[in-house]
Amino acid sequence: MTRVVARVTLYAVIVYALVGALGSALWWALDSGPLAADPRLVLNDRAASSAIRVYGDHPGLDPDHAARLTTDTLVGAGGFDRSVLLVTIPTGSGWVDPAQVTAIEDWSGGDVATVAMRYSSAPSAAVYSLRPELAADSAHAILAEITSRLRALPHDDRPRLVVHGLSLGAQAGVAALRDPAVAGLVDVALWQGRPGSAAMATAAAAPSAAAAPSAAVPPGSEPLARCTVSEVNPDDPVAELGRDLLRNPVRALRVLSALPGSDSASPGIGHRYRPVLPPSGCVSPGL
Repeated sequence: MTRVVARVTLYAVIVYALVGALGSALWWALDSGPLAADPRLVLNDRAASSAIRVYGDHPGLDPDHAARLTTDTLVGAGGFDRSVLLVTIPTGSGWVDPAQVTAIEDWSGGDVATVAMRYSSAPSAAVYSLRPELAADSAHAILAEITSRLRALPHDDRPRLVVHGLSLGAQAGVAALRDPAVAGLVDVALWQGRPGSAAMATAAAAPSAAAAPSAAVPPGSEPLARCTVSEVNPDDPVAELGRDLLRNPVRALRVLSALPGSDSASPGIGHRYRPVLPPSGCVSPGL
């Protein structure tokens, strides 16, 4: 009996090691190897207006170190002198929605600085499955660094802080706002297509639905900034991802089969989103 247990244990260790080695090899290929994503990085482009754009391209660095470097660049560019500071949390590959950045710049009349920090070059699906802590740790690091520096400024000299996240970026942003020291300085949180959010989040596109602070999110469902909008397209399969799928194989098959190509549809359909702006009554440009 003892030999049988020892043999089973040995086989289990070998299988575990093989799975770990395969996972590590797959991660390398997707994050820094030949399969790494190379999306258009809009924050490296010059804004059409006077808006400031800063992109911290520091995958592989310790998140806190990367956050300090990124924030130093933001300070040097004059980002804290703007009326609005937008922190947008990228998807796994480092991608930030160009339409969302442009919409906020237009809404603010160019009086905005937008900053993002890359934590990986792997696609979101790989980060979500293999290294989910990367996104959450990076989002918390950049927001903690920025809110710490905001706290050091006189209250009347602080820009309004808006946080945006799409898909995995939304999931990481929500996790970061579980820190009260971070959430307390965020004026508006804009979440779109957060994985697993379909059952609890409601679309807040209509001004009447989002006019009151945090009106778009059911009370107690997640950490809140001063105002929170959680937007979910009704046919977004990514928003249905979650552990509850394990209890419903039929639904799981439907959701998984809808994932390929769900982000290539027109805005407002599937996992493709229209830009979302801070609700009226939360933050106004120029304040």
